[in-house]
Amino acid sequence: MLSFSKTFPPILAVALVICIGVTHGLRCYKCGQYNEGVGSITPCINSTAHMLIECPSSDEWCIKYVSEGSIVRDCVNKCVEKEAWSTRTYCCQQDGCNSGPSLTASSSTYFVLAISLAVFVICRSLRG
Repeated sequence: MLSFSKTFPPILAVALVICIGVTHGLRCYKCGQYNEGVGSITPCINSTAHMLIECPSSDEWCIKYVSEGSIVRDCVNKCVEKEAWSTRTYCCQQDGCNSGPSLTASSSTYFVLAISLAVFVICRSLRG
């Protein structure tokens, strides 16, 4: 039987490595271009060209503009969800959240998963 003092440090180290490994800047899909000043939109022409990019540190939001069936995705430093002139603006702050309808896991999801696993292993080792 392994003692708590021998199993806890390696489990904690693994949990920290997992959490540190997913710590990075925001990643958003980038495709097309939107000029808010004049309201012009250059949509994504090639649907396979959607690229998940690491945003600059100044950008805290992923954004998706939808205008009459045309879509633009990008990183921005501030974002306000709105609908005007048949253009809808969506804002979100999780990696890849400005993609399509699929779900993405955020860093906090990985953190909760790592901590839950560590607690499970610790409790199991304590029960013998």
